[in-house]
Amino acid sequence: MKLNINKIQLIILLCLSTISCETFLDSELNIDPNKPVSVPVFAQLPSICINIADVTGGDFSRFNSLITQQVEGVERQWTSFNNYTGLTPNRFDTAWNNIYTSILIELDIYIKNSTEIGANHYLGIGQILKAYSLMLATDVWGNIPFTESGLGLDNTAPKYDDQTTVIYPAIFSLLQSGIENLGKNDGGFAVKTKGGDVFHDGDIDLWTKAARAIRARAYLHQGNYSEALTDAQASFTSRNDNLRFTYETTNPGQWFRFNDGRTGDIEFHPFMKGLMEGLNDTDRLAILSETFVKEHPYLINAFGQDLISYREVKFIEAECLARTGGSDSSISEAYLAGIEASFEEVGLTNTEYSSYIANTDVNPGIGSIELNPHILTQKYIGLFVQPEVFNDYRRTGFPDISPTSGSTVPVRWNYSGNEILFNPNTPGPEEADLFKPKVGWDN
Repeated sequence: MKLNINKIQLIILLCLSTISCETFLDSELNIDPNKPVSVPVFAQLPSICINIADVTGGDFSRFNSLITQQVEGVERQWTSFNNYTGLTPNRFDTAWNNIYTSILIELDIYIKNSTEIGANHYLGIGQILKAYSLMLATDVWGNIPFTESGLGLDNTAPKYDDQTTVIYPAIFSLLQSGIENLGKNDGGFAVKTKGGDVFHDGDIDLWTKAARAIRARAYLHQGNYSEALTDAQASFTSRNDNLRFTYETTNPGQWFRFNDGRTGDIEFHPFMKGLMEGLNDTDRLAILSETFVKEHPYLINAFGQDLISYREVKFIEAECLARTGGSDSSISEAYLAGIEASFEEVGLTNTEYSSYIANTDVNPGIGSIELNPHILTQKYIGLFVQPEVFNDYRRTGFPDISPTSGSTVPVRWNYSGNEILFNPNTPGPEEADLFKPKVGWDN
């Protein structure tokens, strides 16, 4: 019997392990492996929030900005990642494990605990974060385990749920429930500000705005521009509203950690450099294209990692207005606000912004602003190293990038190598790889 137990333990450990030389990222997550399964929700929330920020700014940022040619892999295994050959299933083990083990399973426990004690505001925040995390995962993998996931030994082979009919409806349902629970009384459990809510410091109104912003992104993916516009206009009103975790010098952001430990592996991409040079975008370019070392002027140790931002929301608004026949003045206002926020994001002032938009290639004037080359171009630049750039590329076909090898730019991520090995329901490489099939909303 002892031998059988040991075998079971070994299998579980293998299932949870990461077969990747990038595992240092996993160990950087703010996880306490000795944490009990059930802890007070106010103690659980900050860890979950930081894990989500870490995952967003880790592999999701690096691989998505690599595929869309904002950054370029130039040394060691990152050269093979850059030409797609190295993006094998095992390279996605870390991201998969972090999304499920460190975030979604923890959120399920957190949501259950919040529900049991009637902590409505904690519950609402958890539902919003779960919707965000599900969307982060399904947007790169398409169909993923959801309805049968997180059951441990009760179900070691969860089925893969359809993105269109199951996953996205669940995302919208979670966001709506989150908004509704934030609108209730707190049930006697006010969200802790200091050391509790690391995103919005207990501001429930800002969490409601965040839910609307995330839902605007989700509707945009679905091509529902009128609903996306409604939510975008009801969400963030300044950069202060960003759903953001700001790291500390003693606990630096993911890009700083990567540039410190993997100096020289990734650099600014020549494609993006050429695009910005063509628009005389010299001030932002001087900051973003600096050599990727820990002294990089933007990817600093105290980096502000956004899950979703005011600048993205304004570009969503501008796009949706353009697609739904909005007024020319409203399109211009939203578009320019997105650019201005993008300049502020990298530490530039109104002086540099004003000089830039004096360029008619950037700002041709009210009535002449188009999706491409204006709105989509500026969103691509403004969301530097944000995972959303890959979704925009697949939605719109912009930017017009050429494959670094072969004839096709990837349209998705490979499923985790561990999942392929241990879950018989996982589509294998012959069914799904970097180039097939497209995710549900991309068809």
